[in-house]
Amino acid sequence: MTNRLYYGDNLDVLRTHIPDESVDIIYLDPPFNSNASYNLLFKSPPPPQRPTNI
Repeated sequence: MTNRLYYGDNLDVLRTHIPDESVDIIYLDPPFNSNASYNLLFKSPPPPQRPTNI
């Protein structure tokens, strides 16, 4: 199997892309619902700044 990184909802990825017979255990590491953004790998660049008139 080739190593792959999936981006998205874990349950959706498991149901759509991972065969049932290939998973023995799933370990989740909290914190849950911390409102922190862990999306560093896929972070979008900031929008360009417009010049301001003073």
